[in-house]
Amino acid sequence: MAHAWKFLAEYHQFENLPQEDIPEIVFWGRSNVGKSSLINSVTKSKIAKISKTPGRTRSLVYFELEKQIRFVDFPGYGYSKIPKMNEYKLDTLIELYLSKRRNIMLLFLLIDSKHGFKEIDKIILNQLDQVLKNKIFIIFTKTDRLKNQKDKNLLIEYNQISEKQFNKKFFNTSIKDINTIILLKKFVMKFFK
Repeated sequence: MAHAWKFLAEYHQFENLPQEDIPEIVFWGRSNVGKSSLINSVTKSKIAKISKTPGRTRSLVYFELEKQIRFVDFPGYGYSKIPKMNEYKLDTLIELYLSKRRNIMLLFLLIDSKHGFKEIDKIILNQLDQVLKNKIFIIFTKTDRLKNQKDKNLLIEYNQISEKQFNKKFFNTSIKDINTIILLKKFVMKFFK
């Protein structure tokens, strides 16, 4: 599966997005939550650029698997040094995508397992529910960083919040634990048989 994934393009305007004939899976979350690393792990490649500086993605970044699936890497939210005008354009692009794009199959909202839900995550989750409802799944990232029992117990609490408060299924993942990536990949691939 790895060799077939390719970088498609970066898009800054809604009208330039590719045709809606291929299902799309969106990866979104706060800046520095590990979106690019997770995409690289799931695709077994290095197609997504990983930056040490949060807030670098300023467009919708597309990757494609043999004209069957597209991954869409959204710009991280909650940390930005981009000018207000550009930020407005980006927000407008995201809003148009989420409300008008007909081929969204899934949206993965990534949450850092060490930090859990921040207020902005909750706001975005509630807004997403208005348009995507049962297409939203939560992915807790970087679980390998949970070293002590207190952190591990907090993750269990976050998992329960996902299910009970937000009514969302979730995945606990670490790019250092191949089994968590395999589970996620199997879940994604079952939509494309």
